[in-house]
Amino acid sequence: MPFFLIKKKLESFDWTLFILIFLLLILGVAIQYSLSLGLEPGSLSIFKKQVAFILLGLLIFFIVSFLDFRILKSLGLVFYIVSLLLLLFLLIFGETFHGVKGWYFLGFIYFQPVELVKIVLIIIFAKIWAGKVKEAKEIKRIVLSFIFLVPPVILTLIQPDFGAALIFILSWFFFTAINTQKTKYLLFILVLLVLASLFLWGFVLKDYQKSRIISFFSPAEDPLGRGYQIAQSKIAIGAGRIFGRGIGYGSQGQMRFLPASRNDFIFAALSEELGFIGSIALVILYALIFLKMIKISRTIYEHFGFFLVLGIAFNLFIQVIINTGMNLGLLPVVGISLPLISYGGSSMVTTLFSLGIVESVIIRQRVTSA
Repeated sequence: MPFFLIKKKLESFDWTLFILIFLLLILGVAIQYSLSLGLEPGSLSIFKKQVAFILLGLLIFFIVSFLDFRILKSLGLVFYIVSLLLLLFLLIFGETFHGVKGWYFLGFIYFQPVELVKIVLIIIFAKIWAGKVKEAKEIKRIVLSFIFLVPPVILTLIQPDFGAALIFILSWFFFTAINTQKTKYLLFILVLLVLASLFLWGFVLKDYQKSRIISFFSPAEDPLGRGYQIAQSKIAIGAGRIFGRGIGYGSQGQMRFLPASRNDFIFAALSEELGFIGSIALVILYALIFLKMIKISRTIYEHFGFFLVLGIAFNLFIQVIINTGMNLGLLPVVGISLPLISYGGSSMVTTLFSLGIVESVIIRQRVTSA
């Protein structure tokens, strides 16, 4: 790549967005380091792995940023087929954790394909809706996108990973809602989703998943059983008060009273150690990133890039809402990590990959219009 072109792309790079992302990563590293000071054996090595995941994710972020995002449009179907095969082979070769057969063991790390599928579906949906509006009727696009949605949802529910399947469905509904002008279509879809939910409850969801939803409505009835996670999360958040107990001094997270403190309930661990001030800082950073991407989307003239940015923004937003809602006891526990904060290579790398796509759209937009 010629030097002048690299220079031009660097000048078009959105450093404000990157700084916001970097600040989130720093906050995540701080709380992960704090949790590594606890009593759990091997905690420090887990922290080192997280740092390695971040460095790998940042490398991918910058590589993707300087590539042309439009290549995703032509490779979308290939990525989709590969992602389906990865989900399918999990049924044979997958590793099981917490009742979910959703990981590949690659010798020294674990890889969770559903994190990649979240981004692949956004690419597919963006491609479907990116054509000229008058070239295809809304109903055809809705049906086509639904056809692409069903296989990954089924394969994910078989694992069973209800949280990931929920993200897939919400992403599809988001694209449908912002592109559908006829209210009757949305009402019909909502009725179908309700019926599908009833079917899932009766024939698909496992007992432990039903227990998580039941505990959402009555956690106090079984505080040592199905309501334990929510109860401990609320205790941790309340214990943080305004300024928190300090890094390394959160008893709920350090003593492992708080389950999955590195993953699903890291927001509670962070709130205990950094208090209300730290929690608000975290929420503000997420809000600024989300609003930044919405602002960026308004300047994008190419439909595919526009839908990519909006889809990635929604994917980030909905995961933050669900995770924090779980921690606060406002939503059922469905196993959704907190983007850029929770421990996990698959989530970290794919999230930074998706944000790299956003930067790529920005750079191409600015370079082309210059």
